[in-house]
Amino acid sequence: MTAFALEAERVSVSYGKFLAVESADLSVAPGECVAVIGPNGHGKSSLVTALAGLVRRGGDVRVFGQTLRAGDPRAAVRAGLVLVPERRHLYPDLTTRDNIMLGSYSRTRRFRARRAWDDVAGVLDMFPELERTLGQKAGTLSGGQQQMVALARAMAAQPRILLLDEPCLGLAEAVARRVYEWLRSMAATDMTIVLVEENPASALTVAGRAVRMHNGLTDPEEAARA
Repeated sequence: MTAFALEAERVSVSYGKFLAVESADLSVAPGECVAVIGPNGHGKSSLVTALAGLVRRGGDVRVFGQTLRAGDPRAAVRAGLVLVPERRHLYPDLTTRDNIMLGSYSRTRRFRARRAWDDVAGVLDMFPELERTLGQKAGTLSGGQQQMVALARAMAAQPRILLLDEPCLGLAEAVARRVYEWLRSMAATDMTIVLVEENPASALTVAGRAVRMHNGLTDPEEAARA
């Protein structure tokens, strides 16, 4: 049995002639929370987007020993790799309820609305403030509420590995604290998490260690939480 939940070796990402990620390595043990830190524009988001299969990549990615085909998001989700993307990417004209239910599609062959909602409604225990917005269009929610919907949608997929790309970007400080409280509670349950964050101090309140990215390369020296 593999010792790692997630292994990425020599991952590269290009957009046309622009090389966003030159060669990135990342290993995450089951139940570990690892932060990917570094300045904006150095490949952090491109790395996790590639891990989730949303862009073409070079290199190898394995989830619990299973090799994932590059550029195949369905295979990544089936393997249990779920991304909460930067800026949330909700469907603005769908309700909070419908956006959350979309997370369960990866686990149901024959989708039945009532059964699916019964199955995922428990995620609202994590964000009880969403109860009153269930019938509201996601595009009319505040930034903080939208981020909670994006997190709830990801949890509805019952991830084995949760990828979070700058989850507090653009949020008010009070809302960011709420999101980080949730992240710490998830880390305490031994969920495997990869957290992309520009701010090392914030990231290391959740993650046990951090891997730096600079100019599309992962730094072999890791910053550990004090």
